[in-house]
Amino acid sequence: MPIYAITGASKGIGLEFARQLASNPSNNVLAIVRNPESPSIATLASKHPNIHAIKGDVTDPQSILAAAQSAAAITDGKLDVLIHNSNAADAATVGYTPSQFPLDAEATRAAFEPSLLTAVYGGLWTTNAFLPLIEKGAEKKIVHISTGMADINLIKNGGVPIAVAYSVAKAGMNVQVAKYAAELAPKGIKVLALSPGWVDTSGGEKSEAEAQGDAYLLSRFQTVKPDLKGQIEPEESVRKSLKVIEELDAEKSGTFVSHNGNTEDWF
Repeated sequence: MPIYAITGASKGIGLEFARQLASNPSNNVLAIVRNPESPSIATLASKHPNIHAIKGDVTDPQSILAAAQSAAAITDGKLDVLIHNSNAADAATVGYTPSQFPLDAEATRAAFEPSLLTAVYGGLWTTNAFLPLIEKGAEKKIVHISTGMADINLIKNGGVPIAVAYSVAKAGMNVQVAKYAAELAPKGIKVLALSPGWVDTSGGEKSEAEAQGDAYLLSRFQTVKPDLKGQIEPEESVRKSLKVIEELDAEKSGTFVSHNGNTEDWF
C-alpha cells in the first residue's frame, strides 16, 4: 500500500493530487493542511477512507515537524512519496518587473518573503521533517513542485520579466533539490523539482486583474509556443505529473522537469 504525503493539499493542485491518489484504494494519502477541517479536504476525506488530513504549516518548522510525527503514527514511521506542493506569492508585487522594486529593504523583504518561506525554507523544513519516514519507505521519492517560470530559457525566449520573487524562490528550490539529490543518493532516495504546467486553479473565479495578467502571460508564452491556447486544468496537470513521479529514478534525481517529463514544454 504506497503511502503519499502532500503539503498544501486543501486547494488547487494539492487537492487534485490528493483526489487522484485517493481514487486508488491501494494508496494511503496524507493530506498536510493548515486546517484539517477545511470544507474541501473534509469533503474529499468523507468520500475516501484512505485520506488522512493532518494539520501542518510548512512555514513553521515546529508545525511541520509535528505533522511528520502525526504521519509516522499513522504509517508506522514509513512514507514512500513526499510531494511538497505548498507555494505563495505576494499579490501586490507579482506583476512587478525587477526595476520596479523600490530601494526599500523592508518592502523588498515583504515582497519576497511569502515565496521564500514556502519554496525554500518550507521546502527545507518539510523535507527534513519527513526524511526519517522516507528513509524507511519503499519508493523513497521526494518531489518539490516548482514552475516553468524559473526556467531561464523560458524567461529569456518568452521575454517574461514579471513574478520576480516567485520565480527566484522556485529557482532556489530547484538548486536545493539538486543539493538534496547529491546528499541522499547513497541512501537510494530520489529528489525531483517538478513544474506542474501553467494551471488554472481559480475554479472559474478570476478578478479582472488576474484575467489581464493571464492574458499578458499567454502573449509572452505564445512567443515560445505559438499554438498555446491557455492554461490547463488541475486534472491534466496532476495526471501527467503523477506519471513523471512514477518514472522517477536515480538517473533523473536532482533534475528540474515539466509535467510532460522534459525541460522544454512547460505548458
